Amino acid sequence: MSKISLPLDRLNEALDGGVEDGSNVLILADLVVDKMKFGSSLVNYRLGEEDNIIYLVNNKLPVYAEKSVGDLEEKSDKVAFIDGFSSTIDKKSGSDFVVESKITDNTKNYISESLEVSKRAIKKMEDWGSSFIVDSVDSWVGELDSLENFLEEVSPVLKETNTVGYYLFPNLGFGEDDGETLERLTEMFDYVLHLKGIERTGTTLKYVDVRKPDIDEKIPFEVTPRGLVTYIPKILVTGPYNAGKSTFVETMSESSVSVDRLGTTVSLDHGKISRKGILADVFGTPGQERFDWAMDFLGKSIFGTFLIVDSRNPRYGRVKDMFRRLEDKKVPTLIVANFQNKEDALKPSEIEEKLGIETLGVDALNGEGVEEAVEKLFDKILSQHSWYYT
Repeated sequence: MSKISLPLDRLNEALDGGVEDGSNVLILADLVVDKMKFGSSLVNYRLGEEDNIIYLVNNKLPVYAEKSVGDLEEKSDKVAFIDGFSSTIDKKSGSDFVVESKITDNTKNYISESLEVSKRAIKKMEDWGSSFIVDSVDSWVGELDSLENFLEEVSPVLKETNTVGYYLFPNLGFGEDDGETLERLTEMFDYVLHLKGIERTGTTLKYVDVRKPDIDEKIPFEVTPRGLVTYIPKILVTGPYNAGKSTFVETMSESSVSVDRLGTTVSLDHGKISRKGILADVFGTPGQERFDWAMDFLGKSIFGTFLIVDSRNPRYGRVKDMFRRLEDKKVPTLIVANFQNKEDALKPSEIEEKLGIETLGVDALNGEGVEEAVEKLFDKILSQHSWYYT
């Protein structure tokens, strides 16, 4: 079976390339996460990959689902909406595919008819290779046997037509230990992606927890106008005075702001990084000891740290003191040995030997080594999950 990619690169890596063609994927969303925005981003991403889209709308009129997805005029021939709602409110439907049963009358019959209409819609798309979206299965949970039958019966059609089924489901109170229903749902589907949210200093951090297959992967994300991105809200850039922190922030950022006086930073630097589907906000602190309060304040909610040193004079004592503050919080940290272009610069390996912390060399002004440092810290942050446990 070939793998079908999802709109988050890190998620695809965790799933060895994506989800299997012909599979059924449950997207379980906690209430702090807007499942419709996630679903719309998924639809737009798969359209960009030249998929057909078959969209079963069962909790609103199809026109509202169309609006949430965006401008479909140029690809209207690749999108089919199944109207599973108009009949429930006795409204005439303009869709080519309609579920005539009312969900309020008999849920079992409604699911059965939805299955037949869905199979017909999937098979009618001219070119194989599709994404089948079910807008919301929360109203079906009271009929788990019927839902299971739906999945079993639609699966051969999905495999025959190279289609993946995605089922959006708001988590209406299923806790991690709410055994029976959640466990049975997990057993029914080939993949279960749980969209969660946790509070971090007044901000709700959204992330994907891969529930099935059972792998230890948690991927922070955000929905942007460009679609879904892996999102790291706060990376700290700190280090001794005059080590080149502001230059490092400016060089690695698409946009940055620095407040300085006579060339010395007297407030926070701020930059935005976008690399390979990962978006991050970066904050740099002044290097003088009187500004250590800023590092302590930001350190309560940071995800990772670049600790910048001057390779000609690393100031080991000061650096070790700063690292101890971060180590107490178990923050992924990378030493960045700046000014590697200078003749009297120590090698990164020499600095690493003295500090016992992974060290990479850079020339921040000219950008040499900066990309490697960014990728290295991103990998540390996303693999250690320290942001989740702290």
